[in-house]
Amino acid sequence: MAKTDLTIESSEFHGDSAQVLSALSEILASATFWNADRLKSFLEYVVLETVHGRGDGIRGKTIAQDVYGRRAETDGDPENVVRVDARRLRRRLAEYYEDEGRNAKVRIHIDSGGYMPRFETVSDAALVETDAPSPAPGPLLSDQPQHHRALPYWVAGAALIMLTAFGATFFIYGFHTHSSEISASSDRLVERQAILEKSPAALQAVNMAEQARALIFPIFDVERQRLSLGFFKEAIRLDPDYAGGYAGAAQTTGTLALLSPAGDQKETLKSQARSYAEKAVALDPTDPWSQSAASWAAMANGDYAEASRLSARANAMAPADLHILEIYGTVALANGDFQLALDLSRPLIEAQEKLHRTANRNVYAVANFFLGNYAETLQALQIAAEQGEPVSSGMLAFKIAAHQALGHTEAAQRHAKILMDTWPIPIDEVIARIMRDPAHPDRVAGYLKQAGWSPPD
Repeated sequence: MAKTDLTIESSEFHGDSAQVLSALSEILASATFWNADRLKSFLEYVVLETVHGRGDGIRGKTIAQDVYGRRAETDGDPENVVRVDARRLRRRLAEYYEDEGRNAKVRIHIDSGGYMPRFETVSDAALVETDAPSPAPGPLLSDQPQHHRALPYWVAGAALIMLTAFGATFFIYGFHTHSSEISASSDRLVERQAILEKSPAALQAVNMAEQARALIFPIFDVERQRLSLGFFKEAIRLDPDYAGGYAGAAQTTGTLALLSPAGDQKETLKSQARSYAEKAVALDPTDPWSQSAASWAAMANGDYAEASRLSARANAMAPADLHILEIYGTVALANGDFQLALDLSRPLIEAQEKLHRTANRNVYAVANFFLGNYAETLQALQIAAEQGEPVSSGMLAFKIAAHQALGHTEAAQRHAKILMDTWPIPIDEVIARIMRDPAHPDRVAGYLKQAGWSPPD
């Protein structure tokens, strides 16, 4: 096989946030970062902060607090782990761009001396043969329509993920590393080859939707939902017959509907979520993601019983899919069925399964809170932060409430101040919009207010 060197001419990046997020998604789904959940959380955090215009505020202490849930008052020197992980992240990014990401047109760097990412555009790379040439690969992009060429690195990422399916597919789908799942991954590789034969645009749509799917949680981040929705809409444009694009759009618009106050905007989002879900199911009724999206859209429209039924169906179709499970568990929490949520998530926790970037441990933590197991809630949330699982204003609210319920007044007050400083939103109202029974969010709000938290003016 020929060995190739990459000749790079780079320049300052002048594209839009969608291109940066696509580059980020390809990194997060790569085999190079397959077993590095904490580094993925680090990278995602600094990139999203920068994309959202908050890059200048990135510091070691903010990363320690927001990504790892650590503070100097209680954890010694939390910035030390940030410094160590930053060095590891720089090395891992260098490895990625030397191998899997060598054809990436938009690159993300974390320069020494700081944590704010730098983005660069790489010109059309010249691949210089240094050994005997390999047989020429079949045409992948030569027949691509001109309007698709604006995003060539997404298509390159599609072929890359197909070649590294044993790593990337595991991440995207949350499969466990048992022999049966390895077989499933092999089947997935065959599926991707079949999609590629249909068209590169179709495979690009699948990759975009699956990458965006991994970014849906935490659901409390409205900007994250809007950015993810943009990816799903692009997937629909690329392949209007692909159910996954509509399923993802149903979940993100459903989430935005849940988070929105009553009014015309909420009603519009509810209708859109239902429409996207119906289209996903019509295109592929046997697809677990379509059924899970229909469940989420039903919950957004206030039909909790139907949401539970459809989530159970999706889980029965794909019991090893952690994304399906996190939706099922969240629906159970919203419906007030805390024992079911605990029963769904507990086997994963007890077996010490690798949960990657899914919210299953958070489901476990919240279920324990409402069942009165406050110490277990705190332990689960701490581990979730350390393992690179979703961290959000909602989970910090439950952490405050659990501390307050246990009589840890000082810790509760300290975290309440963090919540008000970092996420100045009416989190009590947001939680209330998601949960069916108002008594449950009222319980959380009561503890928050006892700890000194108050909503913004």
